[in-house]
Amino acid sequence: MKAETHDAMSYFSKALLRFTEALAEDLSNPLAIDGSIQRFEFCFELGWKLLKKMLMDIEGLEALSPKKALQFAYQLGWIKDEQAWLKMLNDRNLTSHTYREDYAQEIYSQLPHHLKSMQLLQHRLTIVIQEA
Repeated sequence: MKAETHDAMSYFSKALLRFTEALAEDLSNPLAIDGSIQRFEFCFELGWKLLKKMLMDIEGLEALSPKKALQFAYQLGWIKDEQAWLKMLNDRNLTSHTYREDYAQEIYSQLPHHLKSMQLLQHRLTIVIQEA
C-alpha cells in the first residue's frame, strides 16, 4: 500500500473528528451551521479522493470523478448505501456552487446522517487497508 494512501486515510480520519466537533457546536452561534457545512465539504472531498487512491492502488481502477469512485466503491462493497453517498454528492455540489439559506438549513439537517455514512466508510476502508 502506498504511503499516499495511508496519509489520505489519516487526513480523512482527522477531518471526521473535526466534523464531529462542528456538529456538537451550540446552534445559537450563527457560524455553527456554516462551519459544520464547510467541514462536511472537506470530509466529502477527502473521502472521495481517498476512495480514488485506494481504487487505483488496490483494484487498479481509475475513478476520475466522485460519482465514478462511489460507483466502484459500491460495487466492491466498500460502501453499503450508494444512495446515501449520492445524496452527499448532491449536497456537496449544492453547497459548493451556491449559498442559499434554505439549502444550508436542509443540508445541515442531513449532516448527522452524512457523518455516520462517512464513519462507516472510514471503518470499512481501515479493514480494506489492513487486508491489502
